[in-house]
Amino acid sequence: GALRSPYLSKEKKFLSLQVMGGMLAGRRAVVDNCMLGEGVEVFDNADLNWQKISTLQDKERFHVYVELVTKTSNPRLPDRPKRIKGFTEEKMAAPGSYFGIARAMFHDVDDPPRKDLSHLLPLFRDPAPQDPGEAARRYAQRSRQAMEAWSQGTPGENDVRWIHWLVTNHLVDNSTDLTPELSRLISEYRAIESRISRPQTINSLLDMGTGRDYSLLQNGDAENPGDPVPRRYLTVLTGGRPLESGGSGRRELAELIASPQNPLTARVMVNRVWNYLFGKGLVGTINDFGNFGERPSHGPLLDHLAQQFVADGWSLKRLVRRLVLTQAFRQSSRPAEDAARIDPENRLLHHYPVRRLEAEAIRDSILATSGRLDPLRYGPSVEPYRLKTKEYRKLHAGPLDGHGRRSVYLRVTRMEGPRFLELFDFPVPSVSRGRRDVTNVPSQALAMLNDPFVIQQAGYWADRLLERQGETVRERLERMFVRALSRPPSPGEVNRFGALTRKLGRLYRVPQEHILASKEIWKDVAHSLFNAKEFIYLR
Repeated sequence: GALRSPYLSKEKKFLSLQVMGGMLAGRRAVVDNCMLGEGVEVFDNADLNWQKISTLQDKERFHVYVELVTKTSNPRLPDRPKRIKGFTEEKMAAPGSYFGIARAMFHDVDDPPRKDLSHLLPLFRDPAPQDPGEAARRYAQRSRQAMEAWSQGTPGENDVRWIHWLVTNHLVDNSTDLTPELSRLISEYRAIESRISRPQTINSLLDMGTGRDYSLLQNGDAENPGDPVPRRYLTVLTGGRPLESGGSGRRELAELIASPQNPLTARVMVNRVWNYLFGKGLVGTINDFGNFGERPSHGPLLDHLAQQFVADGWSLKRLVRRLVLTQAFRQSSRPAEDAARIDPENRLLHHYPVRRLEAEAIRDSILATSGRLDPLRYGPSVEPYRLKTKEYRKLHAGPLDGHGRRSVYLRVTRMEGPRFLELFDFPVPSVSRGRRDVTNVPSQALAMLNDPFVIQQAGYWADRLLERQGETVRERLERMFVRALSRPPSPGEVNRFGALTRKLGRLYRVPQEHILASKEIWKDVAHSLFNAKEFIYLR
């Protein structure tokens, strides 16, 4: 469903295409390989016509290519439907989408090429007709020749243009009831067409052509390119060995990065997994293993784990299993006084570091505790909760609890991430982060107190608690502690929370004998457990 040109020559100002199409197919000029540009011109013409495109898009020095695409091969659909002229949901749902192209022509004049009249030349090969009757006979003869060629399956381009002119001017009947056989075949064709499923496409990279070197951007400014830089791997590791493949070099670069003889990749990956499990990497600067990065706290250990990782076939599952079964991972979070004095930052891991859960884990823990978590795996993303939809930024409003789906299934866009997760240091999607920030700010405590999602889930948990009959307040509190904190409450905690239920009973004017049946009371108790520090911290 896509036809792409090479990079356009800058020698001529314009490129004109003789095209047709419909059902949301269109054309666009892609500037500097920006696949998500907005300049989509949708086709809505069943006849071929000329459309003009500037070869000097935006900046003369940027490379430009043109592509014709059906709707399923257009990366801007359905993301920005309201910016596409002629968009309707019916057209989007229909399986059909089509375009055609007959000619392409470069030129400098502003006007597109004029209509080609070569199919009329046979009318002028003989002396001029003496009267209208002779002219009509020549038209009839040329029309008959075109029809005969069509019937024999040998029409040329000019024959097709004649027949098209005859049909559009109602000089030849093109109805489906000319013959019963034709009518039957067309009906069969339409029935088959109606069963065609809509194609599904995935945008990916394709290594085409010989590739080219790219200019070094001065100070990162796309409008200030310097000299071209040869394609090669990191000079510090290979001495600047150039990429020798005939294409772009992407595959060769990938093979160099993932080579067992390249120690850097394995070390970086092992360090990231260690950072995830222990809260800080063996190399503290996750994204910088260079001269300005930190030295490893346990260099030989990092090398050993990297070698094991490669020997295990680069298996992350085996690496994680090896680390979580270590004594270092399973030790207590309580530091010894002498060790804390010698190594206050715990770089030598004399105790397991107390860690706050990541944003996604906090949200998932709330859903799991309330009983709302949907364990279904895979499936489409869910739009995060927003007060209102912002169509112009592709920010759509989703349900408050995301239908109970795990946070990994919440849709993330560059424009705006899920607000609840962002309060707990969910990284900005447009910036690469090797290690997340971990903050402790008032907005986080306020979110656990006032966010509508937390309050909603406290109510959902209360509904689940009320379904269980024949238990005491103490038994219910013990079950709640085990579910929320994975441990039974201490006697003092049972007494405090028991006193809380009685105080809430007086506040809500609920008799003592009806406390176990009050949603308001148990919603507040559930909410208070969500706000326990232990709920979002690992010890």
